[in-house]
Amino acid sequence: MRNYYPTISVVLATYNSEFSLKLCLDSLYFQDYPKEKIEVIVADGGSIDGTLKILSSYGIKPINVPPSKQEAEYNKGVAVSYAKNDILLLIDHDNILPHKNWLKKMVRPLMENKKITGVEVLRFSHRKSDNILDRYFALIGGVDPVPYYLGKDARLSWAFDNYNLLGKSQDMGEYFLVEFENGKIPTLGANGALLRRELLKYAQADPDSFFHIDINYDLIKKGYNTYAFVKDDIIHYKKTRFVDFIKFLMRRRKIMEIQYFESLKRRRYAVFMSSQDKIGLLRFVFYSITLVKPTLDAIRGFIKVRDAAWFLHPFVCLSFLTIYSMAVVNRQLKKFMV
Repeated sequence: MRNYYPTISVVLATYNSEFSLKLCLDSLYFQDYPKEKIEVIVADGGSIDGTLKILSSYGIKPINVPPSKQEAEYNKGVAVSYAKNDILLLIDHDNILPHKNWLKKMVRPLMENKKITGVEVLRFSHRKSDNILDRYFALIGGVDPVPYYLGKDARLSWAFDNYNLLGKSQDMGEYFLVEFENGKIPTLGANGALLRRELLKYAQADPDSFFHIDINYDLIKKGYNTYAFVKDDIIHYKKTRFVDFIKFLMRRRKIMEIQYFESLKRRRYAVFMSSQDKIGLLRFVFYSITLVKPTLDAIRGFIKVRDAAWFLHPFVCLSFLTIYSMAVVNRQLKKFMV
């Protein structure tokens, strides 16, 4: 039976990740999966906290990324270049696999259907013990309400029972089988995503070109457009307190400036830059300023899952509108000063 399962390369990028790394690795090594079929590849960008000590305690020797190159997606690309096994599992250091059969459940669609390119988990785990902000992010299906309103989240909101994201879906019982059109894809490839490693030859997967969404964009463009969304969840362990929320927003602003402005030339799939997306962004601006739509969505979600965290939605939408507007203004100022 052990020979039945495919080999897996777990790809992990770290940088001062001691906060959540041990929980992540504990959940990985707890999996009821043949241990000899799993390799863990970590690319570290020069951590100075307890990250390296934690990795050493698991017998993991990380690949050292030069500090000048340190960036989560670049680190992932470096780790992927060392992978040798059949299946890639891309997790982040703040991902926790919620139960011991998670990995078996996730690889099953790839074993049953050779047409499937990759596998995504359907939701983020909603845990009542988490902070209210983390519960909110899990409930809407991501840490950013903009993709939520553009329909580009890769995780389903707890307000819905069935797959309603991009793509044509078919309910297969344990998972949704989804076919994507070229250029119309959600933010695939992170937080517990699996991918057939052999298909990377059809994508730009070198570290300088690596971005998890772009890899899947490349594959879908080449016709490898069938994915499975398994009816399970993954824990996104953040512990975001209200006192940390401003710092969190500033990081999101920086991510916007780096990934969607400064890095546009090396991105193949610009998530927010199509004409349809720009119309969606205008809708998001209107929704956030008026607060009506986010409030109604919060009420609908609360009826489905009784958690007061839903009612952060109008506040969070307005907050993200503010910081992303700052990013746009800052970009325009830089262009004017040149």
